[in-house]
Amino acid sequence: MGVREIGKSGMKSMKAPAVSAVGGNALIPACMLIISLVGSLSGCARADRADAMADQLVEMEGGADREVSIQRVEEIEREIRRYHKEVDRTVDATGELGVYYKMLAIEYMRGAMYGAAHDALEQAIAIQPENPILFYYSAVCAARMGKAQVISEDRQRWLDRSEALYRRAITLDPSYADALYGLSVLYVFELGRPEEAEDLLERLLAVESKEIDGRFLLARVYYSLGKLENAIELYREIESLTDVKQTREKALESREQVERELYGAQ
Repeated sequence: MGVREIGKSGMKSMKAPAVSAVGGNALIPACMLIISLVGSLSGCARADRADAMADQLVEMEGGADREVSIQRVEEIEREIRRYHKEVDRTVDATGELGVYYKMLAIEYMRGAMYGAAHDALEQAIAIQPENPILFYYSAVCAARMGKAQVISEDRQRWLDRSEALYRRAITLDPSYADALYGLSVLYVFELGRPEEAEDLLERLLAVESKEIDGRFLLARVYYSLGKLENAIELYREIESLTDVKQTREKALESREQVERELYGAQ
């Protein structure tokens, strides 16, 4: 079979794949060579392109000279150190800003400007969100704002906020005596939920064993819940703990009143 005939056979392969053994063996090495050359050319093209991109980057960064690169590295490291110092200064300044917002709030509270104090404390809390003292002061301000409202919805909104702020302060510091007492006062006198103050006040007395105001309030809670003997015991404790005559007399008077209710006139 001649070359022309092989070509004809190849042309017919679209319909019939039969090819002579001799012709097929001759074509395979040739095809492989072509594929290899194409792959090599493609690989070279990719490598050339990568090299060109690397050269371009080096050129953009100031050349490939080793000494220039070292200088550039040192310059970048100096900039990093400079910005580290800037960050440190910013952190310190932000912390100081939080302190000044707190000081501003305290001044507002001294002037009975509780709304303005509450706003200043919100700014301080945004800077120091895990400071229990800020939440305590903010709770006090919210409670005072609640008491000042004449519309019941506004009053309740402020009191609910005060409760949440007290709760947050106690979560951050479970032994925070002022927050435990403040929330108890809110429950007893503003929200009408004295039963929720009982545990808080007992926790307060566990922290502050000689706390007088907390004992008076807990005795009131016990009385309202019908725990008269518990209330009597607390009044006795107050009588023994205080050196203030007026306080002792108040405790004695309260104890005798509860005893008359419990045991009857004797």
